[in-house]
Amino acid sequence: MSSNQIIVRANYDAICSEVASRIAQIIRQKPNAVLGLATGSTPIGVYDELIRLHREESLDFSQITTFNLDEYYPIVPDAPQSYVRFMREHLFDFINCENWNVPDGAQRSVEQIARDCEVYEQKIADAGGLDFQLLGIGRTGHIGFNEPGSPRESSTRLVTLDYLTRMDAAPDFFGLENVPIRAITMGIGTVLAAREIVIMASGARKAAIVREALEDKITSKIPASLLREHPNAHWFLDEAAASHLSSHTLSSENKIICRIIPERRAVIERALRNRKTLGEIGDYAQRVLVALKQHCDDERFLPREQTILCLSPHPDDDVICCGATLMKMTARGNKIVVAYGVSGSNAVRDKDVLSMLRSGHARLVSYIEQNAPVGEGVQDVLSQIKQQIFEREPGAPDTPLLRNLKRIVREGEAADACRQMNAQPLFLNLPFYDAPSNQKAIGEKDIEIMLNTLRQTQPQIVMLTGELSDPHGTHELCARVFERASQIYLESGGAPFVRWNYRGAWNEYSSWEADYFSVFDKTLMERKVGAILDHVSQFDPVFPGENDPREFYERARDRNRQAARNLQTLGVLPPSRSFDPIYCEAFQVENATNEHRA
Repeated sequence: MSSNQIIVRANYDAICSEVASRIAQIIRQKPNAVLGLATGSTPIGVYDELIRLHREESLDFSQITTFNLDEYYPIVPDAPQSYVRFMREHLFDFINCENWNVPDGAQRSVEQIARDCEVYEQKIADAGGLDFQLLGIGRTGHIGFNEPGSPRESSTRLVTLDYLTRMDAAPDFFGLENVPIRAITMGIGTVLAAREIVIMASGARKAAIVREALEDKITSKIPASLLREHPNAHWFLDEAAASHLSSHTLSSENKIICRIIPERRAVIERALRNRKTLGEIGDYAQRVLVALKQHCDDERFLPREQTILCLSPHPDDDVICCGATLMKMTARGNKIVVAYGVSGSNAVRDKDVLSMLRSGHARLVSYIEQNAPVGEGVQDVLSQIKQQIFEREPGAPDTPLLRNLKRIVREGEAADACRQMNAQPLFLNLPFYDAPSNQKAIGEKDIEIMLNTLRQTQPQIVMLTGELSDPHGTHELCARVFERASQIYLESGGAPFVRWNYRGAWNEYSSWEADYFSVFDKTLMERKVGAILDHVSQFDPVFPGENDPREFYERARDRNRQAARNLQTLGVLPPSRSFDPIYCEAFQVENATNEHRA
């Protein structure tokens, strides 16, 4: 049990606002405060709010000193993945802070690195020590780049990165092979010496490690668990990141925010663990059984003759997560518009584009013919693309031409899948996606595009990913764009809609979490798999996540089957034969009104 303070809020924006307010309070109380800062996608919202406070409320950073946690090694400061560049582009270039420090990632001898690390520690001490340390948590439980097994007393040093940490960084570097094997990081001892610590976690992909860090043994195998020994540490979690915490860890207020019904979860877990139906457990379990059966009622949940907007972050999230339900909806006369947030071009291999061009892929050839310089043909452009690919530095981004060709590949595959579902595709191409992965942040243009989509479609139902656990952070950023755009849409008189949250690409809603279980048969599963297989470029995926060797259609099939099996074990669904299985997609259903949800 942790003695740390745990603060749970409904969404990412809420925790960022509170953390930024706390930092602002520290600076106002102590203008020469010493701050420890973090990188990655988690603190970006905090930095955005600090910039706003500087611009609109004259928050003064001129006397503060900052020390960043870590940096890749070796890396040059202006590399797209460099944390020096990250901090400049997300904070320092927009505030009046001059005294900031980031570990030096320049290539040099191990002996020189050790001396420089000692200097970094001495600079922190000379500044008076860290008044405040901001942290995120990695999926291995690392803080900074202190991987599992890091000593509690460790100081700033050169470390070797865990495989999972490097896998998570692979999109930033355009492939695992380009991710540095080592990094320089503040030590756990350095972090624990801070007078106040705030650790942030957002999204379902952090839920499991947050639970381990807060509820399992305090151990160096989970470095973040060592924060529980700190007398002034605060965990800021959104609903998804807190979703695996047990009822004794959460305060009564946090349980309400998390929508957790501890008794329901406990009885369902007990039944599944013992492979018993809910009817065999007791009276309360019987009431849960009745409720779950109602959650499988298509007539209660599936509309007719309505406009449904499905927001798919990547071009295949829709078919993977809710393809069967979309097909059930079109069969009921609903108009389905699938809006794809980003192009997904990062997940297309160079060699696949070359192979398609050699075979005369119609869409790609047409694009080249329309956009090639005067006097150049397809073969000329193909030669240029080959040269660009083979001469490109490791980790360098695609050229605009190659990126557009990859976009066209993904858009064509998505359009083919939409035809199978009788849905209309809409490609938003949100601008944030074009930035390097570790520098992605939403802007006004992203919100404008999403707002125009809502106004254009005027949906009665919006289906949106409730799964913020994708390794690349795209789901989470798309969700933030939608939240901000929908607030403007509703406040400006847009018609209220019902919101459906789906999962399925990386994990699934548990039996106690979902409001609606969309049950379907083997025939519809085969149609869903067919739509997933339209995404030919995603066979043997570039970024599989979680080191899962299965193809995406196999993951979707297996998860949908397991979800149905759980309901069968609980006695919610009848048994089925192995040759005629049933499947299930799970959703959370929320009403949206002109009064924006917190």
